[in-house]
Amino acid sequence: MEENMRKILLILSVAIFAFMANAHAETLKADTKIAINDEASFIYNFVEHPKVGDVILKIQLNNHTGGDIKVYTEYDMPSMRGHHASGKNEFKRNRSGDYVLPIHFAMPGDWEIKLYFEQNEKEIYSGVINLDI
Repeated sequence: MEENMRKILLILSVAIFAFMANAHAETLKADTKIAINDEASFIYNFVEHPKVGDVILKIQLNNHTGGDIKVYTEYDMPSMRGHHASGKNEFKRNRSGDYVLPIHFAMPGDWEIKLYFEQNEKEIYSGVINLDI
């Protein structure tokens, strides 16, 4: 009986940690200034309306921290978790200094794009873009 209680507590603990890991990410809105911290903010948008296929996601970063900020993303379909998972991808900077990355929407449906901002190899901000393609 005690062994079963331990298993139940372990399962509940894992479920709570999994929920908390996703709970900290803010839901983001396009073309809106979003604060990373007191000294940095960003605006994101898609170069064209998101559709099935490759669409460029662009991030304009306003950084007064003086340090280099790296931007990463992972995206997937929540309804089919893992089937179209991108893995972690780093945004590249274009000639204008914006961060850009092609996002591949494999099929219509719900998509979740997680953005991560890192400075000195530490995550300083994360947020989520939810779309219906």
